[in-house]
Amino acid sequence: MNTIIVLGIFAIIAMYLGLFNLKRYALPVSLIGLLLALGTILTKQLGNFDGLLYGMVSFDNISQSYGAVMIIITCLIFVASRFYYKDEIEHLGDIYALFLFSLLGGIVLVSFQNLVMLFLGVEILSIPLYILAGSNRRNVNANEAGLKYFLLGSFASCFLLLGITIIYGITASFNLTTIAEFITANGDSLLLYVGCLLVLGAFIFKISAVPFHFWAPDVYQGSPTTLTSYLATVGKIAALGALLRFLNIGLQGIEPVWHHALWIVAIITMVVGSIITLSQDNMKRLLAYTGIANIGFILTAYVAMDAESHSYILYYFFGYSIATIAAFSVYSTIKNQTGVDTISGLKGLITNNRLLTFTLLIAMLSFAGIPPLAGFFGKFFIFSKALKAGEIMLVIVAVITSLISAFNYIRLMTHTVSNDGTAMQKINLSVGQRLFFVSSIIFVVLIGLFPDAVMGFFAGI
Repeated sequence: MNTIIVLGIFAIIAMYLGLFNLKRYALPVSLIGLLLALGTILTKQLGNFDGLLYGMVSFDNISQSYGAVMIIITCLIFVASRFYYKDEIEHLGDIYALFLFSLLGGIVLVSFQNLVMLFLGVEILSIPLYILAGSNRRNVNANEAGLKYFLLGSFASCFLLLGITIIYGITASFNLTTIAEFITANGDSLLLYVGCLLVLGAFIFKISAVPFHFWAPDVYQGSPTTLTSYLATVGKIAALGALLRFLNIGLQGIEPVWHHALWIVAIITMVVGSIITLSQDNMKRLLAYTGIANIGFILTAYVAMDAESHSYILYYFFGYSIATIAAFSVYSTIKNQTGVDTISGLKGLITNNRLLTFTLLIAMLSFAGIPPLAGFFGKFFIFSKALKAGEIMLVIVAVITSLISAFNYIRLMTHTVSNDGTAMQKINLSVGQRLFFVSSIIFVVLIGLFPDAVMGFFAGI
C-alpha cells in the first residue's frame, strides 16, 4: 500500500510543478518517486494496510514482483522520454503525473483480491492513457488514436462490468477466494461461464490478443512514442498480472473452461500476429503486431499454468520490454531528425549510424529468439513448460510462428545493413542518448546470459 501512496503523492507533486512554473523538474521528481516506490517493495515496507481495506487487495509475491517490474520499466521509459520530450515544456508536469497515476492503477490491478478493485485498477490504469494517447492536439493521427482507444476501451470496460455483475449475481461475492469456494461447493453453471468469459474478454482486449487486437496498431502508430512504449510494456504487464490472479485464485474450480479458451486465443494470436507482420512497412505497426505475437507466446505459459509460471512470464516480458523500449527509442530518434518511419526508409542506416543500427539489431534478434539474448531464453522456458504440460500442438504452432516472425525481423535488418549505395544521413546523438542505447544493449544481453539470476530476483521480491 505504501507503494501506491508514494506514487500518488509524487503524481500530485508533478502536477503542481506545472502550476508553479517548475516543469523542468517534473522528470527528476517523477524518477525519485519511482525509486522510492520501488524501495518500498524491495524493502518490504508495504504498510500493512490489508486489514483496513477488508482484504480487497493482497500484496503478495505476485503483486510485488509484477509491481517491481512495472516500476523498473517505467523508469527506463522516463529516461528515454527525456529525449522525446526535449522540446515539450508546456504540459510536461501533467504528462509525467498522468503516467504515474496510470502506474498506480497498474499496481492496484496486480494486487486486487476483490472484483471491485479489479475494475478500479483497470480504470485508473486506462483513463490517463486515453488522455496521453491524444495529448498531441496538433497531430490528427494522435487525435484519432486517442478517440479510438477511448471508445474501444470503454466497450472493454462494459464487458468487464457485465462479467463482474454476472459473477456476483451467482456467487453473491466480489472476493476471489469466496468465489472459488462457491464454485468448489456448488459446482459451475452456464451463466457463470458467461460471466467469466466476459471478464476474460476484457483482459484479452487489454493485452491486445486476438480477436480484440484491432486497436493496437492504430493507437501505437498515432500516439506519442513514449506512450506507445508504455502501452506495449507496462500496460500489458499490469493486465497479465491481474489475469494471473483472476485465473489462479478465482477460477480454480473451472480450469477446463478458461484453459480451452486461452488455448484458442493463444493459437490465433500467434498466427495472426506473426503473419500480419509480413505486410507491415510502418515501424510502429510492425512493433504493434510483434507485441501481439509475443502475447500469444506468453499465453502458452497461462495454458500450461503451474507455480513457476509467473516467474517465466515476468522474465520473458522483462527482456521483451527492454528490447521494445530500445526499438521505439531508435524509431523516435530517427523519426524526429529525418521523418522516416518505415522499414523501407531504413536502407543504409548502418553507413552513418552504427550505434542505432546495432541497438535495433539486438532488439530484433531478441524478438526473434536468437541466443544468447533474453528473447531466446524467455521462449525456451515457456515452450519447455508447455511441452512438460503436454501442450505439443501449442508448442508446434509457437515454433512455426516464431520462424515466420524471425523472417520479418531479418527483412528489417537487411534494410538497415543494405549496401546498395543508399545511405541515411548521419543522426546526431547526445551523450545521454548514446549511454541509453549502449545500456539497452547491455541489459538485453545480460538478461539473456543470466536468466536464473533474473528469475531468482523476481522470486525473492
